[in-house]
Amino acid sequence: MIFATVSIRIAGTDSVLRSTVTDGKGRFKLVKGRPGNFEITLTSVGYDPARLPITIPAGNNSVNLGTLFLSPRTELLKEVVINNKPVLIEEKLDRTVYNVERDKSLTGGDAIDALRRVPLLSVDIDGNVTLRGSANIKVLINNKPSTITANNLADALKQIPVDQIKSVEVITSPSVKYDADGSAGIVNIVLKQDRLRGILVNPDMAFGTRASFLGINGAYNSKKMAFSIGGFGRAAYNVTGTYDNVQTVAAERISQQAATRRNELSANYSMGWDYDIDKHNFLNAAVRYSQFNSHNHRDDLVSNFYNGSGLDSTLLNQVEVSGRSGTVDATVGFTHAFVRPQQELSFLTLFSRTDGRNGFTNAQQNPADGSSIGRLENDDRSSNQEITLQADYQTPLDSNQLLEFGAKYIIREVISDYNYEIAAGNDPFAVEASPSLTNRFAYHQNVTAGYLEYTLNTHSPISLRVGARYEYATISAGLRDPGAALPDIPSYGVFAPAVNIGWRLTNGRLIRLAYTRRIQRPSIQFLNPNRVAPDPGSVTTGNAALGPEYSDNIELGYNTAIKDITLGFSGFFRRTTKAIESVSLPVPEGDTILRTYANIGKESTGGLNLFASLNVGQKLSLTGGADVYYTELEDNGPSTGAGGPGLAGHNTGWIVSGRLSGGYTFAKGWSLYLYSYYRGSQVLLQGYQTGFPYYSLTLKRELPKKRGTIGVGAENFLSRGISVTTNLKSASLSQSTTDLNHTLSLRIYMSFTFGKLKVEREERRKKAITNDDLKKG
Repeated sequence: MIFATVSIRIAGTDSVLRSTVTDGKGRFKLVKGRPGNFEITLTSVGYDPARLPITIPAGNNSVNLGTLFLSPRTELLKEVVINNKPVLIEEKLDRTVYNVERDKSLTGGDAIDALRRVPLLSVDIDGNVTLRGSANIKVLINNKPSTITANNLADALKQIPVDQIKSVEVITSPSVKYDADGSAGIVNIVLKQDRLRGILVNPDMAFGTRASFLGINGAYNSKKMAFSIGGFGRAAYNVTGTYDNVQTVAAERISQQAATRRNELSANYSMGWDYDIDKHNFLNAAVRYSQFNSHNHRDDLVSNFYNGSGLDSTLLNQVEVSGRSGTVDATVGFTHAFVRPQQELSFLTLFSRTDGRNGFTNAQQNPADGSSIGRLENDDRSSNQEITLQADYQTPLDSNQLLEFGAKYIIREVISDYNYEIAAGNDPFAVEASPSLTNRFAYHQNVTAGYLEYTLNTHSPISLRVGARYEYATISAGLRDPGAALPDIPSYGVFAPAVNIGWRLTNGRLIRLAYTRRIQRPSIQFLNPNRVAPDPGSVTTGNAALGPEYSDNIELGYNTAIKDITLGFSGFFRRTTKAIESVSLPVPEGDTILRTYANIGKESTGGLNLFASLNVGQKLSLTGGADVYYTELEDNGPSTGAGGPGLAGHNTGWIVSGRLSGGYTFAKGWSLYLYSYYRGSQVLLQGYQTGFPYYSLTLKRELPKKRGTIGVGAENFLSRGISVTTNLKSASLSQSTTDLNHTLSLRIYMSFTFGKLKVEREERRKKAITNDDLKKG
């Protein structure tokens, strides 16, 4: 039991010689040197105190008490039975944990569906994730980074099946053991890993009007070894909608309309191996391969060009934007546990590589008869590779003190080989030789890091964790054809301290205060100079001169329980300098808008997050929450840092989002689950983006002997679709873009279980590499 008070006293007396508090795993250690007869007392809120006599013989330095148990108080027994339902949301010293495997309404989706339910997170219609209003987060998978998330985070999340996710951890105040990157925090997706003996095979599937999936997972665990293997495939189809865009640059105006459709195919294969060499040495290895293939169409894109109030011309285009990628992640870790409790040494390695091919085709047609006028094609073949070496050591200084330190070295290499091709009518394509359109971009980054952290659990209710981390990044970048020059990119270092303080009240409530200093390095999609222009009047490109952004974060949290209701509150303030933001600029002497990225002056955000969870018996459960914060974005013109365009823009506003979900269990194994979410309007440097609702309803039935489940579900069944409008405005341009997606979806679910796992093994705490230093889109 965590946070239980443990005291030692001389047998037959009430004078406490020493006391401590159990850690996050319910463990404790008391130091009492002289031999004799003593008594251990254990107390915790809601439980009867327990007393255990012990004898410390002469010459014996330690006594192992084994596993101790506390019994619920008799007068609270009824409440204990009522709250026997597993907790969906947990609050810890530095993070909020959403237990995805306990959310029975989540079936047949992907990681995006899971993250929509997590407190503090907001997910837009395209799957882009923000934490407390900031997209500057790091996403880990089983505490490990992956190049799969470096190119496009939303696409990466679509490759992770929700049925393989155990929990999602939102780490708002990361310790210095994590990389200093991730200005707003870290999101860790923890996948399921069975630790029982036996063989288990679990196939599950869903068939729907807009998406279907098929997956199978297997596990075999013996006394010293554990094996797991899994495969998953998901197809999204019939995802249609409309696109409307109106933009003005000086006296030039463009009005565009198109029908949209999207098709996606993703796959995920994994294999894991754990080996307990002996009681002190442990080895683990894992390999994961992910694939993604997407095609986004704008059919019959009509573009009307105006000069003043008069119509100049009309274009008709057929546009397709495609993306394909394959990612391999391989990890090997070794841990040596010393005889002394909590003393460990670990070595970890990671190899991660993503090979991708992205591009677009634009076929221009005669609006009168549809005949071909010309074609434009962009092809970008890229690779993103990381090799990481890491060592960590921890040792207790006393029964209530822990010292940890470690080092890491990351080698990154990113290659983008891109080219433009054009064709007149139906003629063959010819490559555009301009170095600004056809080139090879190479980016190399090596990061050296070290950290030191100290943890103290005092005899009082206060606990402290303080540490510091230093990182130094060396960078080199270049183009194959120097006709398009790159600016100099300097190397840089950062000192990142972190302080976490917890105060446990006598009623079991927890107050926590934290300060962290973070850095956010731009990842490849922010740096790549490849110019992507699938639509007339629009160009998107990266900025190779981007520097990192720096943020200071302060957080104050409070958690309590009132009868059957669990409540959590947290207030925060984040100040970011040289913040990396998307900016829109007019292309000189034209009607085209260029979208790129820049280190703007500063971003300041403060607000309040709250959540509540209610369990009524074994039948009804409700969970809800709200996020309210105020943000200010300001660009200081020429002083925006590397690559800053000098917008001198400024925008402020309130952002409010909320979620509510619940489940009710009927007789004979039937259950009904409802989930609803509203994402509030987002504040942008040059404008805002409107909010939208999302909801789902699922009816499921558990098969006899818990051999599986069947069910039906519906999403957004009360509306035609979800419409999101982005409005941008500056002194030189204005733009309003509306995307409507038809999101009504019906599904049939089926899941089966064959085999059985039993006889639980001792769970080993695993170390993991956590590269969390690249800004994601």
